[in-house]
Amino acid sequence: MPRFVVRIELTDRPGALGLVASRIGAVGGDIVAVDILDRAEGRAVDEFVIELSGRELVDLLRDEIHEVDGAVVQSVVDIAVESSAGDR
Repeated sequence: MPRFVVRIELTDRPGALGLVASRIGAVGGDIVAVDILDRAEGRAVDEFVIELSGRELVDLLRDEIHEVDGAVVQSVVDIAVESSAGDR
């Protein structure tokens, strides 16, 4: 199953992380790890490790996350692609 590291900036308020997690689940994403990287001035930056059933779902995942008020996807990294590039 493809695995991605997704960095998201969102409003730092109660429930915001849960709304993002719900949107990830709406596309069948499985959150296997989450780190809160930064919190300042009412914003937070969180990094998720997410498993998706296919790489073709990445654009839909981005769209779903952007539906959360104040959430912005900063980056999506395909872990398998990154790992295989380092093996060359």
